[in-house]
Amino acid sequence: MISKKLILNNASEINRLKAVIDETVKHRNKNSDSYRAWEEACQNFHVQYYRLAFPGGLEGAYKRILDGDPYAMEAAIVFVECRPFFFRSGYMFCDLIKKLKRAPLSNELKERFEKVTESYEQYRCKKT
Repeated sequence: MISKKLILNNASEINRLKAVIDETVKHRNKNSDSYRAWEEACQNFHVQYYRLAFPGGLEGAYKRILDGDPYAMEAAIVFVECRPFFFRSGYMFCDLIKKLKRAPLSNELKERFEKVTESYEQYRCKKT
């Protein structure tokens, strides 16, 4: 079982890594050390992002969901249930909703997904 705590902790780490980029970019043109610090922050963010963004890794996750991988489907449901906030997470949320609509979900996962989509529709209606 994928925990919401894992997803939220990973989101927190992505936000921390992004904050390092945001801080180092301000000083990157001061000298070569500052530029290297910014480059290192960017590299560190990109190396870790795909591992942290989605349990089991974001690379190939959408295909795994559509193929019926139980771990990926559970992770996707937990992700949309807790809707973490980090760089590009809103796009991921929408992509996961689309994939989950076409995934071969078990009855339990379908029920959980329906609750999420109902809540999301209510949220969208209030927004407009």
